[in-house]
Amino acid sequence: MANLWRSLIVAIASVSIWLGGAPSVMAHAATTDDIDASAALAIEAKTGKILYAKNADQALPIASMTKLIGIYLVRQAIAQGKLQWTTTVTPDANIYALSQDKQLSNVPLRQDGQYTIKALYQASLIYSANAAMMLLGNAVAGNQAKFIDQMRAQLKAWGISDATIINASGLDNNELAAVDRYPQTTDTDQNLLSAKDVAIVAQHLIADYPDTLATTSIKEMLFDSGNSDATKMANYNTMLPGLATAQSDFTVDGLKTGTTDRAGDCFAGTATQHGMRIITVVMHANGSGDDKRFVQTAKLMRTTFANWKLMTVATAGKAVPGHTQLAVKYGQQGTVPLVADKTLALYVPKATTAAQLQYSYQGQTKRVLAPIAKAHAVGTLTVAAKDDPLGYLNGQTAQTVTIKTAQTVKKANVFVLIMRGVGEYFGDLLAQWT
Repeated sequence: MANLWRSLIVAIASVSIWLGGAPSVMAHAATTDDIDASAALAIEAKTGKILYAKNADQALPIASMTKLIGIYLVRQAIAQGKLQWTTTVTPDANIYALSQDKQLSNVPLRQDGQYTIKALYQASLIYSANAAMMLLGNAVAGNQAKFIDQMRAQLKAWGISDATIINASGLDNNELAAVDRYPQTTDTDQNLLSAKDVAIVAQHLIADYPDTLATTSIKEMLFDSGNSDATKMANYNTMLPGLATAQSDFTVDGLKTGTTDRAGDCFAGTATQHGMRIITVVMHANGSGDDKRFVQTAKLMRTTFANWKLMTVATAGKAVPGHTQLAVKYGQQGTVPLVADKTLALYVPKATTAAQLQYSYQGQTKRVLAPIAKAHAVGTLTVAAKDDPLGYLNGQTAQTVTIKTAQTVKKANVFVLIMRGVGEYFGDLLAQWT
């Protein structure tokens, strides 16, 4: 990303703060479903419920949103004990040279400098520092090609099969030294993912390493403090509270911007409102002004929060309508009550009522044989809103709950079974005579 463009954004944000905070125009923008971007997506962060989708399956340039994949691998290496936050690394000649390019997003590194993993991690997330991200890649994998291989493998492990990943930073390939380019790639190659793919990456990062948000929400930090080339890193995400495009009705605390000529203005964001966390992806935002990615993201976030609600469709230990009991053969009692094994709540369109839920049951429907234990699973119930075609990020169209027995039913003794059989026999005869 061009450092000059970044400087302009920071300047605008600083002026806005000096004048007294986020503009009220942004906070009261009209709700609309028309997101002006090449692709856009919104999901509920925990379940992956898709809440909005526009051209979300097409692979497009992702620029520095790429760094989210590498950051995940850094966190994984730390969790596995392969790296520590205090581990120090020194840039090679090519990474050093790249870090000196002031036309790109960078923190200047020194040839003989030793930098902690923590400092490089912060620079990569807050300031989108390209050379810092590449140095992290070397720390994780040994060199750039091996790091790219790990990035590709991680995406495949998440079920992403349409990705093109050729470098760790998100820069166009022609910005990198030939030795740092992935083998057999060209000057014009770039990283490509779909909006859904980016959301999958962001969802895993937040779920597995939630404290990532403590870094992505930092507004400003000093890199390499105490040295003559210390760099003030102002977060390029100006939707953070107190910055130029912050919103008054929901709180944004991440994640990552991305900009190249071909990618346009991109942003993978996350926000909370009334306990609901969403992840949004806007790719190649259209419109005028340097904040267009944030204008479209604000519109997307607002329309998402406005149009969806959390609805409880099953309660742990309680019966589910239509599946309250099941017949028991040879039991001390003729039926056993059924209950849901967990509380299940779905995000559904706000106008959805209980009557508009669609239930689909698979399992035992006629009767079970005694003895049968408490909490014995007899089937599963899938639930979805009838008028919701979007489904989930993992391809599912509904959520499931297991239906279990609410109590133990013992087998009746022989005498009871004989008397019951005799009664059924004469009952059948009587039915034939009448």
